[in-house]
Amino acid sequence: MMKYLKLIFVYLLIEKCVLTNEFLISSEEELILVPSVAFRYHSTEMKLTDIAKSEDDWIVYAQGWFFEENPFRAMFATALLSTTVDNIDAKRVSYFTGSGKKNKRLCIDGLDKEMCTKTDSNGLIQKQFQVTHNDIQRFLVPGGSGGKVEYSVSTPSKTITASGEIFLCDDNGISVISDIDDTIKITGVTSVRSVLRNTFSGEYKSVPGMSELYRHYESVYNATFHYLTASPDQLYPFLREFFDREHFPLGSYHMRHFTWFDSNFIQFFRSKSFMRQKTNILHMFFQQTRSRKFILLGDIFQKDPEIYANIYQQYPDRILKIFIRVSKLGLANRLTQVFNNIPKEKWTTFVNGNDLPKDIY
Repeated sequence: MMKYLKLIFVYLLIEKCVLTNEFLISSEEELILVPSVAFRYHSTEMKLTDIAKSEDDWIVYAQGWFFEENPFRAMFATALLSTTVDNIDAKRVSYFTGSGKKNKRLCIDGLDKEMCTKTDSNGLIQKQFQVTHNDIQRFLVPGGSGGKVEYSVSTPSKTITASGEIFLCDDNGISVISDIDDTIKITGVTSVRSVLRNTFSGEYKSVPGMSELYRHYESVYNATFHYLTASPDQLYPFLREFFDREHFPLGSYHMRHFTWFDSNFIQFFRSKSFMRQKTNILHMFFQQTRSRKFILLGDIFQKDPEIYANIYQQYPDRILKIFIRVSKLGLANRLTQVFNNIPKEKWTTFVNGNDLPKDIY
């Protein structure tokens, strides 16, 4: 299987060097906006323990991807995937094999004033800006427990446009930070074949009981939700369909971007760079909210236990629970070692949502 993945990589390098415009099939430009988050603005004069006032500004993050489909590349990838995967979803492949539109000017509007930015070398939109509390209140709509702000991004000509969501995460309250693959969605990251099949074909399947549990936490604890995952942002639209169908709570997504210079798709899920990125995003949530409490959910099949154990040592008073999904209850030898310095009442394992407590405290 690895040889097929490496063939894709080699092919794409050849494509970059050899193909010229007359050989390329015309492709469609598209824009994806991934739901993001907003935190309170904390001035440099504030102490680390100071909580923002209700009238203080917000720091808002916008994220997305501007790309064009590459039919030639998608056709080649489909041919390789077909050796392992049946009933391939052509749209997923076309998004996954798309080419980012680098250094393209895009305009963000819907927040009182229009702001423009440029995509990076991969076609990504990564914009951070400050918005007054009054403006946030003007544009606030229901969504998630803290509310959300809707905005749009478009090309200067307005021929391509997309709508986005930004979920508020204030200094106080409770947040659930959840992995996706093999925590709430069955992916099978320990098997190459399973990952490919569960990514590029069929209907995404939920871990039983998880959406009901998350809705319970949202309802009872007014929790906000933030989905932190190794899944590539190219596949966000299809994950969103899955979330909506299974009725998972709305929230922000914090994903990675797969480039064709990553070694291969499977290692993309397991790389040390993702461990660093996941740790950095967790630090962001703890540092940008002054007294918010967190429930962390992940799985044993990757490095979630090690990442969460490290974060717990730095923020022990702000983590309510750590829940780790395993293949079978009782298989926690590794966790006993990893969580050696964490009180046992703070963490537990689960196979499905019915194994987890509804009462956090």
